[in-house]
Amino acid sequence: MENASEAHVEIEGINYYTLLERPNTGSAGEDAPCILLVHALMSNHHMWDATVKSLTEAGYRTLRYDHVGHHNTPPAHDPGRKYHLDDLTRHAHQLAKARLGSTMHLHALIGCSIGGVIALRFGMMFPSGAERIISIAAPGLTAPSETKPLWTERIAQFETDLKQGADTLCHDTVNRWFPGLTPADARTRAEALHHVKTCSVAGYKTLADAIRGYDYADDVGDLATQQQQQMKCLIVAGSDDAAARPEMLREVAGKVKGADFVVMKGAGHLAVRFLRA
Repeated sequence: MENASEAHVEIEGINYYTLLERPNTGSAGEDAPCILLVHALMSNHHMWDATVKSLTEAGYRTLRYDHVGHHNTPPAHDPGRKYHLDDLTRHAHQLAKARLGSTMHLHALIGCSIGGVIALRFGMMFPSGAERIISIAAPGLTAPSETKPLWTERIAQFETDLKQGADTLCHDTVNRWFPGLTPADARTRAEALHHVKTCSVAGYKTLADAIRGYDYADDVGDLATQQQQQMKCLIVAGSDDAAARPEMLREVAGKVKGADFVVMKGAGHLAVRFLRA
C-alpha cells in the first residue's frame, strides 16, 4: 500500500498486526505527528478507515492495530493466558515504540469502547507518551458490575453461534453499536458486520475478561495530574449509547481536571463515524 507500512510485532505471546500510514507529502510525511487509534472489542482496525482518511489528509500519520484474536492478529500463543487491561495498555505503548522508535511521542491516542479505557489508562501510565487523550464510549473508570454477567452470556452465545453456523452475536453487536433507523445507519451496520465476523471466540474471551476486570477509580488522580502538565483529555459519549451512558461519562470527565466532554447526538456505542479530524 502506498504511504502505508504493515508489520507484525510480538509482545508477551501475542503477534500483533500493525498498520502505519502517513500523509501523501513525500518524505516530509515520515516525520508528521502521529495518532494511535485503538479499536473496540469485536471490531478491527478497519473501524478507523474513514477517520484515518481524514487524519492523513489533514497531515497526520496514523498507527492502528488489531487486538489479540481480532482480524489479522491471531489469538495468544497460550490459550489459557489472561491479560489485564494494564497489560493491553502496555502493549499499546510498546507497539507505538516498536513502529515509531524508542523516543516516540504521540500527538494523540484515540480509543473507542475498550480502546477508550486503554486511552485513559495510557494517560495514567505513560504521561509523557501522548499530548492528547481522546476516550470514546469507555464504560467508566471501573468495570460496571451489572455488565459482568452479560459478557458470560455473550461468550456463550458466540460459542453457540459457532456450533450452529449462526451470526446472532454479530447482529446483536452491530445493532447495539448503531441503533439508528436511517439508511446511513443501515449501511454502517452492514459494513460493521464484516468487521465483527473477523473476531475469533478466543480473542473475544481475552478482551471480555479484561474489560470486566479493571478498576481505575482510585488512579484517576494520576490522569488529573497529567492534565495540569498540559496533557489534553477529551471524553466522548454517544447520546444513544446504552452501554456507556452520557451521564456516566460526564461524571468520568468531571473527575479529570480540565477534561472536555462531548456528546455526539444520534450516536450509539461507536460514535467514531461522527468524528471529524
